Amino acid sequence: MRIVVVGGMAAGATAAQFARKTDRKAEITIIGKEPHPIYSKCGLPYSLSGRIPTFERLVEFDETWFRQFHIDLHLGTEVTTVDASAKTVSTCDLRGGHESVFPFDLLILATGASPWMPPIEGAYSEPGVLKDGVHLIRTIADGKRLSGNAWRDSRAVIVGGGLIGMEFAEALTVRGVHVSIVELQRELLLASLDEDMAQTARQIIEKSRTPIFTGHVANRINGERRAESILIEDTATGQKKELPADIVLISTGTRGNTELAVKAGCALGTTGQIKVNARCETSVPGIWAAGDCTEFVDLITGAPVPVGMGTIAARQGRTAGMNAAGGKSELPPGVLGTRVTEAFGMHLAGVGPTEVQLRKAGIEPVIGRFVGSTLPDYIPGGQEITVKVLAHPDNGRILRAQIVGISRVHQRINSFAVAILAKMTLEQFSKLETAYAPPIAPTLDAITLACDVALMKMRRR
Repeated sequence: MRIVVVGGMAAGATAAQFARKTDRKAEITIIGKEPHPIYSKCGLPYSLSGRIPTFERLVEFDETWFRQFHIDLHLGTEVTTVDASAKTVSTCDLRGGHESVFPFDLLILATGASPWMPPIEGAYSEPGVLKDGVHLIRTIADGKRLSGNAWRDSRAVIVGGGLIGMEFAEALTVRGVHVSIVELQRELLLASLDEDMAQTARQIIEKSRTPIFTGHVANRINGERRAESILIEDTATGQKKELPADIVLISTGTRGNTELAVKAGCALGTTGQIKVNARCETSVPGIWAAGDCTEFVDLITGAPVPVGMGTIAARQGRTAGMNAAGGKSELPPGVLGTRVTEAFGMHLAGVGPTEVQLRKAGIEPVIGRFVGSTLPDYIPGGQEITVKVLAHPDNGRILRAQIVGISRVHQRINSFAVAILAKMTLEQFSKLETAYAPPIAPTLDAITLACDVALMKMRRR
């Protein structure tokens, strides 16, 4: 049996690994455009800041590892066409232009996503070539290019105020770059946080004296061959402002690479990504898909959502690889979107659909919000932590949680992820017996106290 995996990052490499664990005799081939084997794209901001010494340290498994497990690895190679009826993929070696054809019995598409470039005038020096100082970032090569431009006391403008934008804003600040943030929406981080929690996060960011321009659109990048400044516009008033910019980093999200899937006849979903079922099967028999090029359903709302997260991509890769090799594996009935990040001295985390998404699904949630401390009040060193929980108004089932604080956030959000997956109610979770010791945690944790607040609101109804 010949299994070909297109794409060698989180989803693709994981698919190949679990295909090998499932079938020791299968011929497994990975074909990837990048010159590196699987590496952590999520670590790029931390290599830029120097927290990770080099970009090469991001590589998780080298070529020797793949050879050891008899996985044929073709790096720097682009798949140009998939012929589902002939069961072949055509490729081009990006280094020498050599073309090849690989036959397959089973195919796994893990083609990932590419950064989305909004229509900003002056971003390109010529068609397809970004102006010097203008950056999209997705790969190690992108990170190295940005690092070469990020000299101390230079000026950078981050276009896009989501999680990734915040991480790179902090990384550049650590490098001694003067950073400004421009966000189209009325607040930062609204894809991950509700507006009130986003405002809490913003207060922490503003302590770093980073200029923030929310409700602004980037119109034009000025400069002949390289960026010199960027013109932004207030969407409410129309007032324009020019910001100096040696660096313009575009962080406005990604779009799945679905071209090969379309050529193979695979159906796309309502989000424009490849539609897969719980076994990661596409609409074409014998073709699976996993990772940022796919969509799956939200566990709470049932609405299709783009995957776009490494944790889910790896789980999809595992499922696709096992099933392609003859195993039996299924994803959970939906994704939770559990996430956490660290930026500007704060940790922020969320799980489940946002308040806006819940209302769009016809759910008017009951909300509990509690501001507490990571330690008892009488112990020095406690840090403020804000917890928000959203539940169904009819039965109190927990649907969403968000946490903003300075530390000790990720395990708390993991507790909420377990609660949502287990369909726990506010009352059940509020009775959770959390660990307590004066130097470690308070007697009653903020996660249960936020549920108490929501419960009181439900009872008053």
